[in-house]
Amino acid sequence: MVTLSLMHGYSFSIDTLKVEEEIFNKINSYRVENGKSKLKYSSQMVQACRNHSIYMSINGKLEHVKSLREVNASAEIIQYNYTLGRTELEIGQDVLDIFIESLPHKKIIDSDYKEISVGVHITADEDIWVTIRFN
Repeated sequence: MVTLSLMHGYSFSIDTLKVEEEIFNKINSYRVENGKSKLKYSSQMVQACRNHSIYMSINGKLEHVKSLREVNASAEIIQYNYTLGRTELEIGQDVLDIFIESLPHKKIIDSDYKEISVGVHITADEDIWVTIRFN
């Protein structure tokens, strides 16, 4: 859980685990609506996804891993988005919308992968960094 403070003393909490869950749920809902099977959640790669999201936030840039084989994945999607006042559900939808608007990322979501792992990092400035790995 990350508690963020905004100007004028307003603060709210974003549960990063809930954001990860919502992204997973939104991707699966999208897949089912488009005639694809649901993906199984793989907890084996979650910490690696979170670590990669942290790495990107520290370096301030989007970066796919150099070798998917090294992280036991077949495909990877990364994203940076500003969360200002968004709920976990809204963030999940925002992330899905951004990915399906990008043809290369949409192809990954639409592919016949069986598993997915999601790792989110939210900075004190409300920047959200997302790493999604597919197998």
